[in-house]
Amino acid sequence: MKKSILIITVLLSVLLLFAACTSDAEETSGDNGDVKKVLTIGVDDTYPPMEYRDENNELVGFDVALAKAIGEKLDMEVKFISTGWDGIFSGLKTENYDAIISSVSITPLRLKEFDFSDAYLSNGQVIVVKPGDTSVTKPEDLAGKNVGVQIETTADVAAQKYKEENDFEIIRYDEIIQTFNAMKAGHVDYIVVDYPVAIEYVKNDVSSFEISTAQLTNEPIGVCLRKGDKELQEKINGALEELRADGTLKAISEEWLGSDYTTDIDLELNVIE
Repeated sequence: MKKSILIITVLLSVLLLFAACTSDAEETSGDNGDVKKVLTIGVDDTYPPMEYRDENNELVGFDVALAKAIGEKLDMEVKFISTGWDGIFSGLKTENYDAIISSVSITPLRLKEFDFSDAYLSNGQVIVVKPGDTSVTKPEDLAGKNVGVQIETTADVAAQKYKEENDFEIIRYDEIIQTFNAMKAGHVDYIVVDYPVAIEYVKNDVSSFEISTAQLTNEPIGVCLRKGDKELQEKINGALEELRADGTLKAISEEWLGSDYTTDIDLELNVIE
């Protein structure tokens, strides 16, 4: 009996040791056989040019390139977890991934619930109009119009606030591409959206879209992290500093946005919440 108990105890010990060696889902083997930590990234892959699927269903975009560059600096394998925007923050809280690199604006309200890296990209909410439309120079000019936004974004929040004093209709869509399709179809008059995204759509379809002179907010973009995850925050900030110093960050911006929006970022938040 004692011998049986001893054998069972040894077997359990071996199993526990094996489990301890293999249960860490944040490790993977590199090309040279070295074990690498995995950095899991939550991303809404429907937001070109920042993060989206190309014609081969490959995940590409500014933030995708940035996340991979951060992974290289940290010697970590990057794994992307595609998540709808409406659930992306709850997914971070429930530890579905380590961080969000998905065009997340830094806002006072979000800073209460999450930690952020240093800002890596200039951003603000702008109004997209039809080419030649000069009637929109300030948010008040939206009065009486139909305005398209992506649901639960800072554009959505800003539009809701302005609507309180300026009567206009807000039409909310699950994906940003739907707002631009709706504008082309005549269902919305204007779109409120992040500046880098507006640049992409205007560049690809100058006959349909133009960016007005009205800017609603200033809300630079950073890596979103769970509250209190200071170790990862420090590592990512270190990686961003290196990427800025060696020119990689600028190169990524020029490749995906057509110009450098990573230098001289205005860090003073001007956000509507």
